[in-house]
Amino acid sequence: MAKDQQKEMEQTFINDGFLLAAELSRQSSKAEVIAKIRELYHQIDLLTDSFMDYSQRHGRSMDCRMGCSWCCHQSVFASTHEVLVIEDYLTTHFSSEVLEGVKLAAAKKVGRTKKVSNKDLLKMQGACPLLKNGVCMVYPVRPMACRIYLSSDVKTCIDKYNRPGHKDAKPALFAFMMDAGQFMNYGFVSGLLEKELISNEAPLEWLLEQFLTDRDNFENWLNGKELNQAFEFDQKPD
Repeated sequence: MAKDQQKEMEQTFINDGFLLAAELSRQSSKAEVIAKIRELYHQIDLLTDSFMDYSQRHGRSMDCRMGCSWCCHQSVFASTHEVLVIEDYLTTHFSSEVLEGVKLAAAKKVGRTKKVSNKDLLKMQGACPLLKNGVCMVYPVRPMACRIYLSSDVKTCIDKYNRPGHKDAKPALFAFMMDAGQFMNYGFVSGLLEKELISNEAPLEWLLEQFLTDRDNFENWLNGKELNQAFEFDQKPD
């Protein structure tokens, strides 16, 4: 793809995400914000279905399946708005005992990931706190990063799981979907910022532990409070 076409495609996805967030207002309710975030997810899911159909017709199929959770043991990052929706889903669908279990699992992982450098954190393995019996507890509202992490060869995912941080251990991911989701989410976050709603990206377990401990997160965020600091990606993994 030519550079001009690449830039045009990127801008299209950014605009799509931005326009969704632009439909919100500073007075939008929690329910309205959640609905808009889920609409963002719905759009990327529709694009995924279309892209997978196209790829299959051209001899390349997706190897991701329910119960396949190799990628759920690596570092997962999510933005403020995404984890607020996850928090709402958890409190709506699960008991307080289950929530406490998720919080403890998150805290345990935080205890490991906050002891290392940002560079080393990107290489670490450890089950996602939301993974239960090989299945995501919040699959309908899973973060964008999980939705666009699509592999055409599960063997490459297993190799990455067995050799975390190794240069040659690279899952056979669909780059188009990775780019599309990242740019749409970037546009959405930019649109939120226009409404003075700050959404910063950080390791999922850090936000889960914080949001399941504190109260009134969503209301505070809608009132313009910055709930978490952004993770520094200045150091790249070897």
